[in-house]
Amino acid sequence: MKPKKSYAQASLSELWTLSYPLIITMAAQVVMQFADRMFLSWYSHEALAACVPAGALALTFASLFMGVAGYTGVFISQYYAKKKFASVTISLWQGVLVAVISSVVLAGLTPVGNALIRAFHHSPEVTALEINYFTILNLFAGLVVVNNALSSFFSGRGQTKIPMYAALIGNTINIILGYVMIFGKLGFPQMGISGAGWSTVLGSLSITLIYIGLLLGARIRKEYRITQLAGFYKPVFSRLLRFGIPNGFGFLMDIMSFTLFTFMVGHIDVVSLEASNVVMSMQPVVFMLVLGLGIGIQILVSKYQGLKRPDLSVQVVKNACKIGYTYAVSVGLIFFFLTPFFVGLFISPESVNSAEIAAKTYPLMRLMSFFVVGDATYLIFGEALRGAGDTKFYMTVMLTCAWGLLIPGTWLIVYVWKMSVVWVWAWLTFYAWLTALLMGVRFLQGKWKKIEITGA
Repeated sequence: MKPKKSYAQASLSELWTLSYPLIITMAAQVVMQFADRMFLSWYSHEALAACVPAGALALTFASLFMGVAGYTGVFISQYYAKKKFASVTISLWQGVLVAVISSVVLAGLTPVGNALIRAFHHSPEVTALEINYFTILNLFAGLVVVNNALSSFFSGRGQTKIPMYAALIGNTINIILGYVMIFGKLGFPQMGISGAGWSTVLGSLSITLIYIGLLLGARIRKEYRITQLAGFYKPVFSRLLRFGIPNGFGFLMDIMSFTLFTFMVGHIDVVSLEASNVVMSMQPVVFMLVLGLGIGIQILVSKYQGLKRPDLSVQVVKNACKIGYTYAVSVGLIFFFLTPFFVGLFISPESVNSAEIAAKTYPLMRLMSFFVVGDATYLIFGEALRGAGDTKFYMTVMLTCAWGLLIPGTWLIVYVWKMSVVWVWAWLTFYAWLTALLMGVRFLQGKWKKIEITGA
């Protein structure tokens, strides 16, 4: 085996080397979602209108558990930096335990999700498709949480290429199966939105199997005592919950508010919902770099906090700003000036109401160009705070801003003032910049430097 190449601590090269496989992982996820939604847009406008809110609701239900299980990577990063390898494995199993519990809970919440979908009174055709898609995703949502925990073992130790390869394989399987199952190719029946749901589940399952195979391989199993140290370990489990629950709850508040935002847009009219869904389908393309970079920031900040070097954590964030802002501003400008090209990928000129949908989509795309720079700021500083263990502040910001501003404001715009979807997205852009400001100020205050996650 070749020796691992070393980089100067907290250098731009270290951050980039750790982050670029995570960026590719995010890109694979984005391409998969993009392909699913594009296939569904070809299948029917109703299927496209249904997939975004239903998928967002499934993510909302899973988000608390994802935030807790995914925080396992912060513990693994700190223990690995301190060379406490037994604690690395113990942390992994506590994350897996959270994921197993979540699988049962999430499946049991499926009827609740279906009731929530009906409560928003979208058109009957869209509602039926939303329930179909959500039910499939939510019954097997535990797989996503399990993958969050299992991937943390590799990414927390700096082996971010392994989650990258797993994601590439799993999402490729998803895309291929999505096409053949949605449209009924290669002997499959034409399943429409159900095909998109089942292909997503099978893609996630393939990723789970890859991780299990690697963890049970002879070298890792022996070096980290994977099977010997399996089980419940109260001290680590308690600390994971102490920091992971605020992290997961903050993620839940963020995702839940965005899900409600999506459903409220659907109350305006079906054309506005489809226009908004087109923009939301484009938005992840902008963030594939910043999201991957954010995980890299979290891992490195956690590492240097474990080594009691907050000065190096600050340097990590400075380097992240150089990469993140260069990318977000560049892509924002591309989206602003090439709006018709991107909108045309989703809206065929021959389709019904295409001109009306495009007219509503163009101003939303241009607003998104400003939104993404603010959201990039929020992600860079927010991930640094979460990596340092300042998860309670993250939770507080999401609770107050999402539920004190975004949701009440959107409700007023849609239900009381009955304004257009452009005003809804303008309010969302303001929310993104406000959360960015709060995260940035909190980071500069430096209170995160004194937080202990794993103890001595």
